[in-house]
Amino acid sequence: MQDQAAAQNTRTTDVDRYGAVVTHTTATILGRQKAVINVHAAATDEAQMIVTFNRMMMTFRSAAAVHGFITGFADARTLIGRVDNQAPQPGGPGDDFARAALSVVWLTAPKTTVTPQQRHIPARRRTMHWVDVHMGPVTWRILDRLGYVTMLDELRTIHRTAIAVFLDGHEYRSDPTTLTDSFDDAEREHQEDMAAPWRRRL
Repeated sequence: MQDQAAAQNTRTTDVDRYGAVVTHTTATILGRQKAVINVHAAATDEAQMIVTFNRMMMTFRSAAAVHGFITGFADARTLIGRVDNQAPQPGGPGDDFARAALSVVWLTAPKTTVTPQQRHIPARRRTMHWVDVHMGPVTWRILDRLGYVTMLDELRTIHRTAIAVFLDGHEYRSDPTTLTDSFDDAEREHQEDMAAPWRRRL
């Protein structure tokens, strides 16, 4: 009996040594976005570009992967009309001493699906709208239009960097977001006014 208990304890201990594997995550796009780009071994077969958006770190290894990633967000343009201009940004538990982060390596261009979502919130007596961009192991949840517009700005910089860094860059010179330019110009001006109401008093 003691041997069985010892064996059970050993098996439990062995299992506990392994951390959980995250197979899918939801990343929110909320408020002003800013990307940090790091490039390694540019213009070689080993080139890679590491892009960090808030708590999501992504590694790209080809311009094709970058192009496919950006295309997924460009496709969401026609669906964000009902999304809030600016949504509140709640703090997460433990933000005062630590922040969880996730890392994704994009090996090839991801397949994407864009779907509008909504949910009625009785406490607020309103329906909340958002857009989900399903992209392999990550679902990007666009919660406000300011986040979307400023992320597109960052994605344009990422695209320009990718075509200079990767050997296949010449094949992906066309920017997937170019069709959104006229939309973004008007939307960005509106969002800037919303973000800084004091300007209207000048």
